[in-house]
Amino acid sequence: MIFGCSGDVGKTICKRFSEEGYSVVVADLKREAAEALASDMNNAVGMGADVRSREQVDRVIGKALKECGKIDVLVNCSRAALFKETVDLTEEEWDTLMDYNAKGTYHIVQSALKSMIDNSYGTIIGVASRAARSSPAKLSAYSASMNAVIGFFRGLSCEVRDRNIRVNALCPGYVEHEELLLGAELTGNEPPEEGTYIQFSPFLDIDNEARGIADMAVYLAGEHGRSINGQAYGLWDDEVTYLRNLGLEAEVW
Repeated sequence: MIFGCSGDVGKTICKRFSEEGYSVVVADLKREAAEALASDMNNAVGMGADVRSREQVDRVIGKALKECGKIDVLVNCSRAALFKETVDLTEEEWDTLMDYNAKGTYHIVQSALKSMIDNSYGTIIGVASRAARSSPAKLSAYSASMNAVIGFFRGLSCEVRDRNIRVNALCPGYVEHEELLLGAELTGNEPPEEGTYIQFSPFLDIDNEARGIADMAVYLAGEHGRSINGQAYGLWDDEVTYLRNLGLEAEVW
């Protein structure tokens, strides 16, 4: 069960699980996008759902359980971003990002969790962001929401580790154009120029990032990842390595 497929990361994750032989139920705020993607995969169905609505999330989870009998893997790729200085950020904009990114994750997880507990099996993966650790300026609300997702996942991983359920986060090193576009749509701001995205490091392999994140998701969901729990993974160097590569000296506070 995968939520969010508008961006490259979500699409690639859906396709990778399909390639591995999983039956895939994909849901997105834009139902047409989910249905179109599902039509290009084997054993897949697409549906529409706004992750801010518990009723809609429950409906999609319920249909997945009815069609497949169980949910082995739950992935949330639903993310919205807003590039704006904090001094100009409205309360409504802050609440919108927190609702969509953090509270939406809570809705998705809690809706599917009882079934996983009853089955004594499951893998939960959240696509967060490198912004949770090294956010540039004008992404404060987005960064805060991604930190909330990682904190929630780490706490949850301790609750369910004895129930054969693993919980991990993946942190892409860039903000996708689709995240910025959705954030603008949800908050009534001007949309970003076509193709605009935000990259956190000049060393990021942007062309292969989505595939790398998808490969990690499949790994975490499979038997090889059975001992990994409560982690938040990225693909590229951490801040210390980044500063060293630039020839700068990091300050210790």
